[in-house]
Amino acid sequence: DRLGGTIVREIALIAAGTVAMIALARISVPLPFTPVPVSLGTLGALSVGTTLGARRGLISVAAYALLGVAGAPVFTGTNVGYILGYLLVAAIAGLAAQRGADRRILTMAPTAVVSLFSVYILGLAWMIPFAHMTFEQGLAKGFIPFIIGDLVKAAVATGAFPVLRSIFR
Repeated sequence: DRLGGTIVREIALIAAGTVAMIALARISVPLPFTPVPVSLGTLGALSVGTTLGARRGLISVAAYALLGVAGAPVFTGTNVGYILGYLLVAAIAGLAAQRGADRRILTMAPTAVVSLFSVYILGLAWMIPFAHMTFEQGLAKGFIPFIIGDLVKAAVATGAFPVLRSIFR
């Protein structure tokens, strides 16, 4: 049955995206001066969104977040804002990929940067009030230490996605 096969395929893709998200997000390094660890979760959200598209990517990241909220040991930190920010990363990357941004380095680079840095919108909006920080303290603990790492992640994605796309066509 075509419809059954389509549903099974959709579930399998979303489940694979969720597993990839869990695996990458678990790779983290705590920093002693901030409540936010360095994590590959942002790269996971970027990868899932770019690979699966906005709808499947969002569902995969939402499933990851719901698993963590339900108590599954998938989170490496306790900052809910950054985890919710993964939804923005997946949505932006997914929408851009659906429009072909992942096909070329010149279009993937800005997509990766904008996608990865969107995580800070919700991350800082959550962390600053809940950790009783000033805006400047929030930037110092929740943004500035991560800029170089996110630029490296963006560079990896910029080089990897067009190459992977050409291999798996």
